[in-house]
Amino acid sequence: MGAGWELGAAAGRSLLLCAALLLAGCALGLRLGRGRGAADRGVLAWLCYDALVHFALEGPFVYLSFVGNIADSKGLIASLWKEYGKADARWLYFDPTIVSLEILTVVLDGSLALVLIYAIVKEKYYRLSQHFMPYEIEVCGIQKAL
Repeated sequence: MGAGWELGAAAGRSLLLCAALLLAGCALGLRLGRGRGAADRGVLAWLCYDALVHFALEGPFVYLSFVGNIADSKGLIASLWKEYGKADARWLYFDPTIVSLEILTVVLDGSLALVLIYAIVKEKYYRLSQHFMPYEIEVCGIQKAL
């Protein structure tokens, strides 16, 4: 393969970390969903993964942004964000817009994911799709992707 197809060590570690979070989220969601229907188990797996991403990846991004910047940080999480920063340099240095959106994402979406996990596990009425929380999480995810 050509040099363009080689996977760098930092990118490989980042992919492994994301895969580990996906596996952990699915395993936790399926465990919490024992005895429930396939739809609930699938939603729980997704919400557990979603919460893990918000708290384990995006939370440290916010922290690293406030204590310095991603470009000068070391460690696995910093290397993941440095890979992301190759596409958009605003993620490498403190950009108020990016950091404020990430704070909202961590606090709002991460918390809503936990509330929905609780609602499904405890069979609360607000877990149903006619309530705003499931949509809020998805809208925030789509908004951030744009």
